[in-house]
Amino acid sequence: MVYYIRAKSYYRYALDLFKDLPKIKKNPSELQKKAQEIFNLGLKAIWALSYVLPPEKPPEFKELWEKTVESLDSDDVAKLEKIRNTIFSEKPEEEKIIENIREFLEIIKKVLKPLL
Repeated sequence: MVYYIRAKSYYRYALDLFKDLPKIKKNPSELQKKAQEIFNLGLKAIWALSYVLPPEKPPEFKELWEKTVESLDSDDVAKLEKIRNTIFSEKPEEEKIIENIREFLEIIKKVLKPLL
């Protein structure tokens, strides 16, 4: 049960950060940094379902990505790859970042729906 609470906590924290994105829209680098943080938290929400007890050290991005991809259907994996490429691109557009994060959180919500 603890891992459910951890998964929900990561998701809720990501949602809280998402609410602040429009406020920092004028600062592209800060917006991208927050979007990447939200993306990592969303991945951690799904990753947390894989571990009853948390590991001693935080997971690296590669592990988060692999565990998340294992839990999704192929359509969502393709969407996640597109979102990841947008968020981590060199010159992302502000509106695209916000829209991609919104779509990302919907995917995470769909996966966590039984827990929420």
